[in-house]
Amino acid sequence: MKTIFTKSELLDVLSKVQGLTNRKTSLAITENVLIQTTEGGVTITATDLETGFEGIYPATVATEGIIAINSRKLYDIVKMFPADQINIEELENRWVAITSEAVEYHLVTMTPDDFPDIPRADEIDFFEMETAALKDMIEKSVAISVAGDEKRAHMIGVNFETVSEADNDYIRMVSTDIKRLTKVDYVCDSKTKPAANENVIIPKKGLNEVNRFLAQDGTVEVGVQSNHFFVRKDNETLVINLLDGEFPPYRDLLNIQTAYDVLFPREPLLMMLKRMSIVTSEEYKAVIFNYENNALQVRAVNPNVGESKEKIAIDYDRESLEVAFNPRYFIDALNFIESENVLLNIVDGEHPCIVRGENTSSYFNIIMPMKI
Repeated sequence: MKTIFTKSELLDVLSKVQGLTNRKTSLAITENVLIQTTEGGVTITATDLETGFEGIYPATVATEGIIAINSRKLYDIVKMFPADQINIEELENRWVAITSEAVEYHLVTMTPDDFPDIPRADEIDFFEMETAALKDMIEKSVAISVAGDEKRAHMIGVNFETVSEADNDYIRMVSTDIKRLTKVDYVCDSKTKPAANENVIIPKKGLNEVNRFLAQDGTVEVGVQSNHFFVRKDNETLVINLLDGEFPPYRDLLNIQTAYDVLFPREPLLMMLKRMSIVTSEEYKAVIFNYENNALQVRAVNPNVGESKEKIAIDYDRESLEVAFNPRYFIDALNFIESENVLLNIVDGEHPCIVRGENTSSYFNIIMPMKI
């Protein structure tokens, strides 16, 4: 194999796959990228056994071949390379030369035949989504994370499904850690709607890689086949192994009794909760929400740090209500809401609080109360 790469193009693709190749797996070769040259260009492949990446790129190919080379070392070399053109040539005994007129590296490679296969996107009914919308859905969904030793599919994954409601079709992502739940919808059109209803659980780790892979604009193709989730953009494809399991029933939680909505200005509420969270800690996470006489008073008490309280005026003329919440969950939700005002739907101290933007139902956060 002998080919010439443009530094910027090679650096771009290598930066996208570092999250895959830097992840420890049962196979040492997954720390490598597979580079294969043909008459049509160069194919670069990476995998962590759960998520796979493949990109096809134009390049000046002198001779065809295939190598498996350490991804991190190659990335570091390319990032610091002083020339815009990078020559990569396979030598004898699985050595590879990476050179320009002034620089020369020789690296040991691994046997490419040992590189694991990744599923191919053959005969899949892809549908289009706006790239920015998919990124937004992913970011809102994976914001709910769990401990690294968690194994339950509905905790480490995001439920991806198609939903028909009120004469509209939606693509929906739902994520939970039991203490809270996030639901985000994307309205389908004729290009967006999947060919068949889908209801699968996608690992959050894989979705994080998708988010790194996606640009900020344009469209992207999405598809589900067997036990794999595919995302394709131009000449690059990501494939994620789906999780086995059932996502817990959640739709009853989305039934909002609007009589219990309380309107807040988003920014003042967000800043108040950020100030209250200064006093909290891992041991003392809760703050007390006290609704009374057209005001919400939030109070935080931590015997190891101190205490604080603050009040914000609202339209609230119901019976007084005192309930505890983790303020970090509200901060996470409010950071993703763009509307000037938000609605907190709270029935009593036993029911969860639903947080959403004013005049929108596409993004919900459902937050469970804590014991006082």
